[in-house]
Amino acid sequence: MNIDFYREFIVLGRCLNFTEAAEKLHITQPALSKHLAALEQEFGAELLIRNRRTAQLSEAGRILFGTAMEIVDAYDRAQAAIATVIKSRPIRVDGVLYDNTVSSIISLSTVLLNDQHHVPILFEHHEDEPLFGLLESDKIDVVFAYDEEKSLEERGLVFRPLVQVQFVAVVDRTHPLANRKALRIKDLQDETFIQFIDEYSVSGWRRIEQVCRAHGFTPKKRPMLGRPVTSYATTSPDGGVLILQKNLRQLKYLEDVNQTASIPVVDDDAHFIIYCIYKRENERRLGPLLDALEESREIIMRHRHTEE
Repeated sequence: MNIDFYREFIVLGRCLNFTEAAEKLHITQPALSKHLAALEQEFGAELLIRNRRTAQLSEAGRILFGTAMEIVDAYDRAQAAIATVIKSRPIRVDGVLYDNTVSSIISLSTVLLNDQHHVPILFEHHEDEPLFGLLESDKIDVVFAYDEEKSLEERGLVFRPLVQVQFVAVVDRTHPLANRKALRIKDLQDETFIQFIDEYSVSGWRRIEQVCRAHGFTPKKRPMLGRPVTSYATTSPDGGVLILQKNLRQLKYLEDVNQTASIPVVDDDAHFIIYCIYKRENERRLGPLLDALEESREIIMRHRHTEE
């Protein structure tokens, strides 16, 4: 069933003239004839009786002509009702919401959308559930996360870079690197990297590996259960480097409570990229949020640049 064929049949039934109907519908006459033939095949009956000069609805055509208007009207009403439901449904987001810059951008976006009386943004957290699985099953609408563009493309997801966050190396204060003011990735090639095993950390770890390999080595790693933002016993005197984002608010806690040092990694490519990720079919519905995120990002980045 193609609802547009029914719309065309209504116009044709009123005109009883292929040329006139095709002009009103802004399609070609052969296309209109093809669509009529598809309807006739669907119902197994001739709908229009034609000769060289005139066209008339057959008995089956007259039945369909009246019913088609009801079908089209019911379809349009259902579509409008569904659109209203979708439009009023909150936009559910999850992901790297603990990042200072990301949280600032989202907060400002929420303010902008509230001013426009837009649907609310609902912040959700699904502990130990795969973020992209939640996205693909429509349990959430937007994910803010680290990942590789190739991986996102393979999933068929749409992604927009939101922020770049420089690496910082967190080590115990007894570590030989603890007194350094800055590091290069090459300085870490003989170190053991702490790799957290959880849904939130796996994509960030892929980025760390990508950067290390670009600098000529594969990082040695020590897997740990938990999340770096909640598991504070992250380093130990026997070595171990934890790579986090520079603007993570928990860094000060780690330094004061866990006696660690946080050292910036200054290579140009030593950064995480946080993406705004969503399904293509939701792009129209998410349009106002995406616009608000872009506007908020520009405002915050401009403000930070002015401060610097």
